[in-house]
Amino acid sequence: YHSVLRGRPPDVAIADVRHGGVDAIVAKAVGDPIVTRWHLRPPYQAVQNQLAAIKDEVGSAGARLVGTARGVREAAADGVVAVLLGLEGADCVGTDLSQFAKLMHDGVRVVVPVHLGDNQIGTTCLPWQKYVGPLPARRQSVGLTSFGVEFVRAANDLGVVIDGSHADEPTLLGMVEQSTAPVICSHAGARAVSSFERYLSDDAITAVAGTGGVVGLWPYFMRGKGTPTLDALAAHARHIADLVGPEHVCLGTDMNGVPGLAEGYRSEKDVPLIAKHLSTAGFTDTEIDGIMGENFLRVLEVVAR
Repeated sequence: YHSVLRGRPPDVAIADVRHGGVDAIVAKAVGDPIVTRWHLRPPYQAVQNQLAAIKDEVGSAGARLVGTARGVREAAADGVVAVLLGLEGADCVGTDLSQFAKLMHDGVRVVVPVHLGDNQIGTTCLPWQKYVGPLPARRQSVGLTSFGVEFVRAANDLGVVIDGSHADEPTLLGMVEQSTAPVICSHAGARAVSSFERYLSDDAITAVAGTGGVVGLWPYFMRGKGTPTLDALAAHARHIADLVGPEHVCLGTDMNGVPGLAEGYRSEKDVPLIAKHLSTAGFTDTEIDGIMGENFLRVLEVVAR
């Protein structure tokens, strides 16, 4: 694990993303034990500390904290980077939905319920116990739990976007079934293009699209897994678009959370290269605008009113 960290791409600051023409980002705190244990605080406090640090960076970068699609558009019109807050791994709330509601009131607008380990909500597609341990043992049964059903409904009521990235297929399909709002997978890919546990089957992609949601292109590549090149990334976009329509494709770079990236992509400064490769793959300018941001904003308009 530590050898992976030594070779990972450099972190990107909020102040840097404007250089790639990026108007808005989702900046997430991580709430699962892999991260919270390093903060030497109870998990919920560790997440609050991370969110406070993000807010401090937003201020020092001259960016703007927003919670709606309208806020994103207004910030872009003013030439300011918009930052939405997110939570990756809802382990930190336990089974107390009031804790989750408080995070929403603190600004969280996107939640990844299940991250790198199984939790009280569901099961993960790629557990990290074998990489970093110690983590709680894997659950004996897979899929969305009864509390997970309550969590999804609470997210809908609170106006928080549910992001099924990292969930295994039974958990993701459970989220889709229970949600009355669009569900997204912000950083994923198509398993039909490349075999990787983190990618989605065609059935899962179709289910997410059926909610009005989006599947995000993810320029991750490490040890033979992921997208080795930006052409490979565009191939995922082409497959998803051909399957469910280009309006269900978005971009989720997962910076600063990845240990390796596609050749030719090192940071958000290289975002324009993704648009170029999408054009080469046959997407129109309007479709590319959708993938690069408008498709996600459509979801945000529906969910975070």
